[in-house]
Amino acid sequence: MTPGRRAWFRHHAGDGLAALVQRPQAPYIPAVNLTDGAVIVGEITTIGRKTGLPRTVGLRLVYHGGCFYASSSRVGGKHWCQNMISNPAVEVTVNGERFACFAAQVTDDKLRRRILERRDSAPKMERVVFEMRPKG
Repeated sequence: MTPGRRAWFRHHAGDGLAALVQRPQAPYIPAVNLTDGAVIVGEITTIGRKTGLPRTVGLRLVYHGGCFYASSSRVGGKHWCQNMISNPAVEVTVNGERFACFAAQVTDDKLRRRILERRDSAPKMERVVFEMRPKG
């Protein structure tokens, strides 16, 4: 990101980018009362692959094994998916708590199916699943 773009962003959005990129926080999961297998609504903030600016989207997440999981019907056309592939540094916000995470597409089919079965709607087994593992 160029210095001019960084200054523009800080002027319009504060230090959110600096917090996301430079100050990862250690997860404190008990503060948000997450239990293994919980299905929650949260926000994922990615860094735009073209703009370099933070992009936030609200998604239904599954919490499993200390990680957050999100699924999508496809990667193409879903900017949050493409942004995570381009830059895996993401921030997950749940109940006001922020977690600096590293994102990766789930390639283990058994884990992918387990996550899809835990969602509170009828599982669509062809969906793509991304894991967001808290740093720290």
